[in-house]
Amino acid sequence: MFDQSDPMRYAASPFGAFNFLDHQTNSILGAEYLMSDSGALSKASGASTHGIGSTGAGGSSAAAPAPTLVGAAGGLQIDLIWDSSVATAPSGFLQAVTSAAQTIASLFSTKEVVNVDVGYGEIAGSPLGAGALGESESYGYLANYSTVTNALRADGYSFTAANEPTSSQFFLTSAQTKAMGYVNPTSSSLDGYVGFSSSYPMSYATSGAPASNQFDLYSIAEHEITEVMGRIGVEGANMNGAATYTPLDLFNYSKAGVLERSAKGGYFSINDGLTNLGTYNDAAANGGDIADWASSVANNSFDAFTAPGTFGALTSNDVLEVAALGYKLSALGSEVA
Repeated sequence: MFDQSDPMRYAASPFGAFNFLDHQTNSILGAEYLMSDSGALSKASGASTHGIGSTGAGGSSAAAPAPTLVGAAGGLQIDLIWDSSVATAPSGFLQAVTSAAQTIASLFSTKEVVNVDVGYGEIAGSPLGAGALGESESYGYLANYSTVTNALRADGYSFTAANEPTSSQFFLTSAQTKAMGYVNPTSSSLDGYVGFSSSYPMSYATSGAPASNQFDLYSIAEHEITEVMGRIGVEGANMNGAATYTPLDLFNYSKAGVLERSAKGGYFSINDGLTNLGTYNDAAANGGDIADWASSVANNSFDAFTAPGTFGALTSNDVLEVAALGYKLSALGSEVA
């Protein structure tokens, strides 16, 4: 989540806390679940399209704009399903979010449609958390270690850390299970929600630094959409009575050959911890999301904390991180990475 508890930075989860939602059952993966901001899991109810066009808190009675599908057919596509609340958004809002989605889609070639509901001043019909600049919620499944690692080994990754959580359960977002081939990749079922603040001053430009008193919606949107795609960490949180991890947690190291397996930071690596590709936020000490970058990774779309007037770049290490979630790089993505 993107929070702002301090006027000069995003706090807690600066780009938005993430929730996990269950909306169907898969024969391989089992049922999906709803994870609250506190980390509690519960079986979700209702159809996968719940919340689309909602006129709940922060919503609007105006007609929702038509959905916007971005990305090349046969590759990664993102279907932005606008809530009715977006009808009241300022000029430039749709273009900023659409451009962020286009950038992400252009970097990956996985044949998939990621269906994302987009709200303005609300998420899935509910208010954003206090101080939040953006939030995400994701449908997803609980799976075991082998289900996750078998899919990622097929992409060339290896898992040889001394403390691999082989007996733990894992949470995969719906979008990830599509990328891994466990769910129909072009299913029209909703994969998640993103919502953006209507209370804080935003820049809707798609390049360059925003004004000194504005937050950068473009990079906030990149942050939230990639969370729906699986860029999240839980690092052993107790869910349904069991220690739980995410696929990204398998790339978070404390040192070569040893996974971090805590909310105290660590670093991203795709070669068993030998190369540090970015330091993670110490969420235990600082708040914020476990899977976001520490402040030492400055001016980045995936940072845990940022300030007004800052344009968050999407870097080569960011692209490698999303690829490690199960997505194949496009020709452009390979150039960037």
